[in-house]
Order: sequence, then structure tokens, then C-alpha cells
Amino acid sequence: MRKTWAALACVSALTLGACASIPTEGPVTEGNGEVSPIDPFEPIVQGPAPEDDPAAIVTGFLTASAGGITTDFSTAREFLTDEAAATWDPGATVTVYDSGAVAPEWDPDAGTVSYQVPLGSTVDDSGRRVDSTAGEVAQLEFQFVQEDGQWRISELADGVVISRANFESFFRPVPLTFATPDLSTAASELRWLPDNNVATAAARELIEGPSAWLADAVVTGFPATAALAVESVVVTDGVATVDLTAQSAGTLTERALADEQLSLTLKSLPDVTDVDVQIGGLPISDEVDVTLDPPPVPDAYAAIIVDRRLGLWNGADVRVTPGSLGLLPETARDLARSYDGADVAFAAADGIRTTGALSGGWDALVDPAVAEDSGELVQSEVALTMDDPIDPSYDRFGYLWGASASGGPLQVAVDNGEIVELGDEWLSARAINAIAVSRSGTMIAVQSRSGGQPILEVAAIVRDDSGVPISLGEPLPVGPGVGVGVDIAWVDALSFAVLGEPVDGTASPLWTVGVGGATTTLATLREATGVSARSGVSSLVVTGADGTVEERSGTSWSVALEGVADLAYAG
Repeated sequence: MRKTWAALACVSALTLGACASIPTEGPVTEGNGEVSPIDPFEPIVQGPAPEDDPAAIVTGFLTASAGGITTDFSTAREFLTDEAAATWDPGATVTVYDSGAVAPEWDPDAGTVSYQVPLGSTVDDSGRRVDSTAGEVAQLEFQFVQEDGQWRISELADGVVISRANFESFFRPVPLTFATPDLSTAASELRWLPDNNVATAAARELIEGPSAWLADAVVTGFPATAALAVESVVVTDGVATVDLTAQSAGTLTERALADEQLSLTLKSLPDVTDVDVQIGGLPISDEVDVTLDPPPVPDAYAAIIVDRRLGLWNGADVRVTPGSLGLLPETARDLARSYDGADVAFAAADGIRTTGALSGGWDALVDPAVAEDSGELVQSEVALTMDDPIDPSYDRFGYLWGASASGGPLQVAVDNGEIVELGDEWLSARAINAIAVSRSGTMIAVQSRSGGQPILEVAAIVRDDSGVPISLGEPLPVGPGVGVGVDIAWVDALSFAVLGEPVDGTASPLWTVGVGGATTTLATLREATGVSARSGVSSLVVTGADGTVEERSGTSWSVALEGVADLAYAG
């Protein structure tokens, strides 16, 4: 790491030198506004020195292999024997270790140098990231021989080992765009790809298709025979040119979908503004058009419960239903609002009920100060019958999802009163704490407990042609280190917040979990019971047991409302 620090010192010195040349006097002149793009940082690495012992060889190799991510790993191979250099595959996996001092152990009898590093995460050759649990370590071992009097590594595992800081510098999270089965909405999967020639890597992984756990919930326009005709996506003046083989052409609709997928995926990169997809020098699609909309974002109105009355909050003001519509049952809790605003669901003693009391929107509501109490209950009906229901969730099709805290299958209320049950074989032996359907409708996040231990997972939602869910995919563990949760809220297409279990008189933890990304502890709050979000982490709101609603304000929280029993944006 000595050489990496040296490189950073050089960068600092250059920056300081540039600052010293800024004029401090003279007339003010107008610039042209043009800023040259910043090239990706490339660390300075060196090959082995003749006098290097095995420990120095390993240290140099780790530094050079990390730097090789931005180049071609040729310097890293200098630390290996000729045979090892020919067979070592640096792209097989990336092992990311958390910061901390690590010391090599040299065993002269075995001819090995071993390291034990605190494991942060691993990334496979397709960019799929898996974070480790706290305290997990990775054991690295290198076999040594002497060649011409110099130590060289003769045996080692494939892949590279880098620090978290280098990983964040050399890799970029890229959402690969697939489609929902109705070809209406973009459904993304996050991959972590080397920033060096990232457009090529993103196009290649997109063509390869979604991961197995997600594959049945999304569709792609690329047939199994699809491939890049030229193993490079060239970006010139913001235009990414993608050449595909003739075997990449499917039906007209599939070709249009493939064009849209490449366009959306590559335009997510900072240096790409347009995408030109060709097969044999001709546009991949010019007869059929497929346009994928982004997943829906909740509107600006959150449903709330105030003194047993339903209402809406627009971020500043509160309005509630007039007295003629009646009050909620005393047991009403845990709101969910449909994306079109026509329906609101709430948990009650006899299951999950729905009502259209807010279907008139903001203008049909009144100021809480003038609302009269009719003494009647709001008109509602049981949509899902179950004991001890947890916070329900709406998907973008308007279908209502619910579950019982005691476990068993998830229940979905679809058209004409039909109930679909899913995941019984998965969840029958667990207690269920929280569920939430993703905004694209392709995933569901589930927080459950087995043997008292919290388990956080996402599963793909497989639907028929009309959007009715018919099965769940194999659950994917996410969010290592997340404890027992009481509520889940998606904050965008690929990440959600988990509110931790409150303890009387103490703070409640709050995590954000990326599907294929990082898990972060945002803050601890006083005793909280619910979380919701509209768009992004900055829109998070948390409801407390005392009726106080706090909203995210920079890196802290501020009080937004008081006297609110629950609050929920659409979803």
C-alpha cells in the first residue's frame, strides 16, 4: 500500500500546484464554461524488486493486482511464476476487505504466505455483489518458489483482493435494464463493474441476461445466442456504439426491446448521452418501438390516520375525511395506499380491510379543526382475512399484499375477490415481521424470523400475462447485519428502508438495504413504529409511538407532524 499512498501524494501535490497558479489580482474576465472531463484514477504500481522477500512479493502483488483493474494486470503477473501467470484469472472474483491492518504470516517449511483479512464483500465475474456479515474474515494463501534466486508466487486463488476504498474508486454500480412481462416498465438489476471500459462490461452483462433468482420475473430482448460482434463498446462525443452479431436478432418486438434495454442501461453511465445499436452495420430496430417507463413513484400525498380519521398530508398541510364518512375502527393501524390513490388498506382485528374514503383526493377533504364526528364507522370491507395481520403493501397493478405475523403464505387480493396464496413452503415455519412489494412489481422484500433470528430476503414475483402473481422465486438473502424489523418501505427501484424493532424508551435503528448493493445504518431514532418514503433516502419519514412524524433533513431528522397514528405513501 506504500506505492498507493505515494500515488495519492503525487495527486495532492499536483492539485496544490494548480491552486498556486490561480491569479489573485487583475481584471475579471469571462470564461467559456468548458470543463475537461476527469480521467479515471490509475494507481502507480511497480513490479517486484530482486531483493523482495515473500511478504514483500505478496504486498506488491496485492497492490499491483488492485491497480490492474484499471489496466491489464501485466504488472501483477510479474510477481507470479510463468505457469501461474498463464493460468491466474483475475476476473473470476473480487474480494473486498474492510480497512484495517493486516499482517502476512510466512511459513518457510510450507513455503506459504497467508493473510487473514476482514471481509467486506465479494463480487463475482458478472458483477454480482454479496456483502459479508460482521466479523467474517477471508483467508488468503500464496504458495512460493524461487526462480533464478528470486521469490515468485506459484499457486494462488483466482480473482483479486482489494480494499473497500479501492473498490469504490475502481468499480461502478450499474443498473442493468430488463422489462416487466407486460413490456411497460423497466426492471433493473444492480451489478458492480470495473470503471475501466464500463460501457463494454455493462453491454456484455446485459446481453448475458438477468441472474437466476430474478429471471422468471423479467423479460429481455436478447436471445440466448446474442453477443457483441466487437468486444468493445466505443463511446465518442457521448454516443455509445454497440455492434451485435447476426445471432442477436430476435423478433421485431425483441429487437426493439433489446434496443431500449441497451439505451437505458448505457445512458445511466455519466459519459453516455445517446446509444446506437447495430447489427451488421444497420440499426437493430426501426419498425417497432418499445418504450419502458420507470417504475412508478408515489405522488406527493401520504395517507395518514389522525384521531381515527383518514386523511392526506401533502408535506405541509393535513386534511381529513369529513364526519359524514365516519371513523376508522379502534383497532385500525398500518396503512397502505394504492398508487392511483383510489384505495387505502389498513390492518384491523379481523384482517386487512380496504376503503375508498380517500378516492376523492385532496379537494374532497376538510381541515381537521372543522371535521365533525358522525359516530359511524367508515365504510370498508375485509380484503384479506387473517389473524394478526402486519403492514400490507400495494403493487403497481393495484393488488393488495398481506401476511400474518404468525407466518404462513403471503396473501394477495386480486380481481373479483380472488385470493392468491404464495410462499407457503418458504414462510410456513417463520414469524413474519414486514413485507413490501418493489415499485416495478418484480420483487418483494420480506423480513421474518426463524428460531428467533432475523432473516431479510427479497424474492422475484412471477406473474401471468395480466399481471396476476402466480409464484415467488427462490429468496435471495440481503442486508447482512440488519436486525429484527417492524416495517419496510422501498425508497427507489433497487433499495428499501428497514425500521428496526423499537425498545421502550430507547432509539430504533433504521437501515437502507440495496438489492445487490450496500447496507447502511442511517441513524437511530427514538421509539418508532413505521417508516415510509416517496423518492429517495431524503424523503424518508418515520412515525413514532407518541404520534410524532419525523422527516429526513440532511443527515438528521426534524419534526413534521404530531398527533398522527400512522402515515404511508403509495406502495
